[in-house]
Amino acid sequence: MKTIIRLLAFILVSLSLTACVSAEDTEAAQSTITLPATSQLPPTLSYDELRGLLDQPDSPILLLDVRTREEYDAGYIPDAVLAPFDQLQANFKETDKDRPIVVYCRSGNRASTARRTLLAMGYTNVSDFGAYTKWRDGFIKN
Repeated sequence: MKTIIRLLAFILVSLSLTACVSAEDTEAAQSTITLPATSQLPPTLSYDELRGLLDQPDSPILLLDVRTREEYDAGYIPDAVLAPFDQLQANFKETDKDRPIVVYCRSGNRASTARRTLLAMGYTNVSDFGAYTKWRDGFIKN
């Protein structure tokens, strides 16, 4: 129950911050959003939300690219760790089960499944960013 309340509070704060700024101020507002290590991530993240979280000094986010090595080598989000989906359950060993983890892949399918897999493995704070192209396209626009 506490987890749900924290998640709803995070979403409400995020939405209110987004609604209160003009388009020109969006980037500045996103950089002011902070995520303490104990805060719950929403189930999915937008480009602006992920960028704001990753731009924080000493961000606690563990960013997992669940694509293949070949896909990763073709382009990835800075500071992402390669954790191929087909090896995730056998090889992923983050000791802090509450650490904020964000997963992404090529189209969003593997990321969605990876999120569910990590939750089933006992990780409590996992968000699905979806497709790498969402990052690439958002970066190009900004």
